Amino acid sequence: MKLLYALRFLTVLPIPYRENENLQDVARSTIWYPAVGLLIGGALYPLALIPPGWFTPQTAAVLILALWTVLTGGLHLDGLADLADGLGGGRTREEKLSIMKDSRSGVFAVLALVVFLLAKWALITELLIQDYPRALLIAPTAARLAAMLSILRFPSAREGGLGAMFKQYSRTREPVIGTLFCAAAAWLFMGAAGIAAAALAVAAVLLMADRISRKLQGLTGDVYGAVTETAELLVLLLIPIAARIIPI
Repeated sequence: MKLLYALRFLTVLPIPYRENENLQDVARSTIWYPAVGLLIGGALYPLALIPPGWFTPQTAAVLILALWTVLTGGLHLDGLADLADGLGGGRTREEKLSIMKDSRSGVFAVLALVVFLLAKWALITELLIQDYPRALLIAPTAARLAAMLSILRFPSAREGGLGAMFKQYSRTREPVIGTLFCAAAAWLFMGAAGIAAAALAVAAVLLMADRISRKLQGLTGDVYGAVTETAELLVLLLIPIAARIIPI
């Protein structure tokens, strides 16, 4: 059941809500976040194995990026855009949170989306050219671990927000098991290089989350989305570098 909750929160799979949901189980579904990330990566990976004669790496990267976005419903990209607008357009904490809640997109949101999507496409292309397709399995897994740790580590910026509920019912086992799962997956697919890239990416986005939390006096759902997108991008960037330093 907790896996279904995690899939419902993190993907577009049509898993219906029920009346009188068990909030404790919903909150503790974070333990499955890295596993859901691995499932997303598993859906992307076959596209990276398309024979070179069929598509160029650039075209294959477009297909991968499109499927990646569809599977998550653009949820994390929406959070990234809202956060960019809030931090870029608001002066006070209240202004930033108000702008982030506004459904309209401003200049900062558009710029953030364009830069992130172009960067992600370019990095996927490089991974395909350099023959590191297994990075597509590690990136979404590590990113969902980063989202889980951000939810559990930092306070909620809004009273009654999802972050507050998750923190209320969370236990030590969720982040511990999630971290072990992510480390095992990274080791299985790319050895020590995979673990190094995932660990550096997660550490970097937690530092980013800490800075944002200081500005907003907590985190929101938009920040969790931005954390996820940033972690994915960093893993894609760091995998080739780690693979050159640490033999796979």
